[in-house]
Amino acid sequence: MKFRKIITAAAVLTACALILTACGKESTEETTSAPDTETEATTAETTAEVTNEDTTEATTSDEALEDVPEDIPNNDNAEDEPVDIPTEGQNPLQPIADAALAVGEWPSLWEVTDPQLISDFFLLDTANENYQNLLILQCPMSANMTEIILIQANDVSAAKADLEARQKKAQEQDAFYPSDVDRAAASVVGTEGDYAYFLVGDNTPEAETAIVDYIKNM
Repeated sequence: MKFRKIITAAAVLTACALILTACGKESTEETTSAPDTETEATTAETTAEVTNEDTTEATTSDEALEDVPEDIPNNDNAEDEPVDIPTEGQNPLQPIADAALAVGEWPSLWEVTDPQLISDFFLLDTANENYQNLLILQCPMSANMTEIILIQANDVSAAKADLEARQKKAQEQDAFYPSDVDRAAASVVGTEGDYAYFLVGDNTPEAETAIVDYIKNM
């Protein structure tokens, strides 16, 4: 009986020892595994933050590059660069007219380019093969008869005759107001070189001199 009690007590002690050993191992494993899990979670969060920051920086850099224009003009020497004034479409006879307009005072003059109006009112044919160039400037105000007509022609005498016909119509038909009658009466038709001109306004003598001088110096 004592022997059995001893064996039983030994068995109980051994079982208790095994149970305590097993509990100790489980406690150690839990204690060891928990920090590993937290470390892994912290590492994952840190990696995600770094990845997001890299992605944000890359996106911001790409957007900044897209916002930068490809060609940025250099204005450092803008004041030193000459400005080209376009002259395309300007009538070749305009410089001659400008010489006349530079003398005395003139009202606002418009260039007349409509072929039908030129034919009906000024009695000139824009398709005339004798004309190399034709320029007609007229004041749009009917109460201020002012005209500058220039013709560069192969036959200047024929061009002069055309302008004399215009002068006659201006004097006999187009001058309604007393001041226009005086201007038409003082109008001038003349020639210089290959050019014929008709001038009607308030200062035709000075304008004629300016035109003749300009043509001679061309």
